[in-house]
Amino acid sequence: MKIVYSSSLITVALLAAGVTSASVSGCGSDIPSAFPNPGRSKSLRLPNFDREYRLHIPANYDKNKPTPLYFSFHGATRDMNEQESLSQFSNPEFNPNGIAIYPNGKNGLWLSNPNADTSRPNDLDFVNDLLTHMEEKLCIDPRRVYAAGKSNGGGFTSVLACNATVGRRFAAFAAVSGAYYDTDQTPGVGPCAPAKRDEGYPFLEFHGTVDVTAPIDGNTEKHPKLAVIDILKGWAERNGCGANAQWARNETVFENPLVKHASWDCQGKNGIVQHYREGENGHCWPLTVSNDDFINQGSRCPLGKYVFNATEYIFDFFGQYQLNP
Repeated sequence: MKIVYSSSLITVALLAAGVTSASVSGCGSDIPSAFPNPGRSKSLRLPNFDREYRLHIPANYDKNKPTPLYFSFHGATRDMNEQESLSQFSNPEFNPNGIAIYPNGKNGLWLSNPNADTSRPNDLDFVNDLLTHMEEKLCIDPRRVYAAGKSNGGGFTSVLACNATVGRRFAAFAAVSGAYYDTDQTPGVGPCAPAKRDEGYPFLEFHGTVDVTAPIDGNTEKHPKLAVIDILKGWAERNGCGANAQWARNETVFENPLVKHASWDCQGKNGIVQHYREGENGHCWPLTVSNDDFINQGSRCPLGKYVFNATEYIFDFFGQYQLNP
């Protein structure tokens, strides 16, 4: 599949030429009046594109300082408002300096879900245009754009990373309780074929061992979900580790409940693929305080809260990576 946009191609070309981020962004311009004030969030609609998103601008935003941008994608049948509350990407405790954006899926779903709307313009088109819009209106650092998601949104981050046109604009990816489907035959998605780049494809994944919605070992239902280890090995292979590469480390980070952390070192890139295996946790976004998953999805999230904050780990991981100029 190939998506062509003149604006994104210009951005990529400028980056390849070593032009600074300020020269390809909205640096120096005032925040548009329709946007939220610094320290606030607001729901908006993308011009010329009948899709909604929620935007958070940090309190310390400086129109002359290139700023990282973090996408957070909701799960199936959920929405941008719930995802802001769940992922806490607008919380300055985790993200004091970056812009957070929560796109709304089409009919509550994202590409990779077998029931998602694949008609054009599709989700990849939407994300590409939304990123371009942000770069035109705000002082975005195009080297530091990141994507994370929960469940269907987590699976979509992998789809995004696999796309050579849109994925090349993101520096790193993270998925929480990702629902991964075989997308090779999905219209608008196709086989995983990311753009070749020296930085590789940083990918972080979290998954509960008692997740029955997106089982960690996959399932064989009408629309089978893939095992998480196959997704991780796929990204390890794309990062140069070779087929069926074994992790370099698999360490215990918590004992009660048992949390294991596996990581792959590929082509000199230490920990470029990482995974947290959450013992006794279900289809939930791990936080040390209760969140919407634990409150409203109690049958799927039996513990009520967890022993670490996935959001904290995601921002630590993202902070290690940026696209080369």
